[in-house]
Amino acid sequence: LDAPLAAARAEGCPSIVHVRELPDQDPYLCQILGDSARGLRRRLLDEADRFVANSPAVVDLIDAQGRVTLRINEIDPDLFNLPYAPETNLRVALISSNIAKKGIKDFVNIARLVAEAEADQHVPPDARCRFLLIGPASADLLSLGALPSNVEITGYLEGPVAAIERADLVLILSNFAESFGRTALEAMAAGRPVICYDRGTPPLLIIPGTTGFAVPSGDLNAATRAVLAVS
Repeated sequence: LDAPLAAARAEGCPSIVHVRELPDQDPYLCQILGDSARGLRRRLLDEADRFVANSPAVVDLIDAQGRVTLRINEIDPDLFNLPYAPETNLRVALISSNIAKKGIKDFVNIARLVAEAEADQHVPPDARCRFLLIGPASADLLSLGALPSNVEITGYLEGPVAAIERADLVLILSNFAESFGRTALEAMAAGRPVICYDRGTPPLLIIPGTTGFAVPSGDLNAATRAVLAVS
């Protein structure tokens, strides 16, 4: 939003922008904003006086020494009090805005692959994984068409505690580099393991093999194997 910055300059009022994205690794964001990652950075530096960044990766992106304050994303402390008692049929969740770049298509395809593997291994139906898309309705969700029987759309849930409470395992499958990945931190605070793509900050938050796994970005088979290893 550059109008408030222009108004601030006109009035001689200092301006601060909270930056929490990595446009150099998010072509979709650049397309929406109508500029290249380099152009966006130049505009930010020209139009704002100071910045708040949500991760070291964003600090490095802005690269404006003396003008950036690092403020790591915070989580709801009630997450630490959530009990972790996985159900027999593991609840595998993607918690997001349910837009395409959050990896909802990959999530559905992983659900299909897991269902096929469970059938091949003769896993009883009451012990098979369930896949939950937690988040609001969206046009991108509708575009997926008919979903596998092991996938459920829960709709929007009020706050991270309500969302994480519904999950036994959390997947992060964004098709771009998350600047922080707060969902990963929220899941681990509640004792839920995380499987994420090896992209952006989320893989830096997990302890491989202890709090989760990072798999090659876009590798559905690797993600499927990780889900089956947890289940």
